[in-house]
Amino acid sequence: MLQNLCRFSLGALLICFCSCDRLLEQESRELAGGYRLKRVHGSSGLSLIIPHSTGGLIIDEIGWRKPLIVARGSGSQYWEVINTARAEHTRESDEKLKSDPVYNSIQTIAADKAWDKLSSTTRIW
Repeated sequence: MLQNLCRFSLGALLICFCSCDRLLEQESRELAGGYRLKRVHGSSGLSLIIPHSTGGLIIDEIGWRKPLIVARGSGSQYWEVINTARAEHTRESDEKLKSDPVYNSIQTIAADKAWDKLSSTTRIW
């Protein structure tokens, strides 16, 4: 009887541990190449997190098309452009994003709308 109780307890502990891990994952959603959107604690804001980091740029807008992610920081007039294939990061003006055919083909949306589109378990590419 004690052996069965131990097995049951171990199974219940394992389920709880996996469930807790699952709940923590809902705080962020992966885009691609390790880049993620993460909820800002204590607010409705979202931040763009670089791979292997816990904090990042609080953003208002974001868009993506393989291999690029473009995001506008909260209150900024510039766009952060990330090439996930090369791990390159540049900053571009709104004019450049609208005039460059590579960039203007990327549809941008509000960060909260992007959050709704992303899955908590799979990345976009």
